[in-house]
Amino acid sequence: LSLINDVLDMSRIESGKVKIEEKAVHLPDLVHDVRSIIQPNVSAKRLSLFIDTMDVENEDIITDPLRLNQILLNLLSNAIKFTPPDGVIKFDIQQENDMVRVTIENTGDGIAPDALPFVFERFYKEDRSRGLNTRGSGLGLHICKVLITLSGGQIKAESEMGKWCRFTFTLPAGKT
Repeated sequence: LSLINDVLDMSRIESGKVKIEEKAVHLPDLVHDVRSIIQPNVSAKRLSLFIDTMDVENEDIITDPLRLNQILLNLLSNAIKFTPPDGVIKFDIQQENDMVRVTIENTGDGIAPDALPFVFERFYKEDRSRGLNTRGSGLGLHICKVLITLSGGQIKAESEMGKWCRFTFTLPAGKT
């Protein structure tokens, strides 16, 4: 089902049918909803999840709530998938002038340095496998990048092999 949804999203994106619909989003509500969705998987793997929104001065932003939710769930699902049991996931939201910066970091194997430049490419999987497996379809990060770019933001990946992996993206906060 996830693969089908990713392919459908890619089809909509490539045909220009994906529009960013800006609406008011109350960040604490969004964070609460996302946490409620991922918490069972976090608990099942005995992961520690730390959420920090202390540096957010304006809790109301203008963005596409559906797309922001999709981006967060994709990045957090990846963090859960690639974090070993008893590992740590950090989810941090900061406000910097007219931008919101979101960082999702996890402990684990990380991403090889030679793979980092390619992680946002369509169908790229670090293990270079084809077909369905626990590593996913290779579409999720590409979709995140496209949605973030369409929203006026940027995303980057950083990692240290054997220790951690971090995805950071920015989005315009808009005016409420």
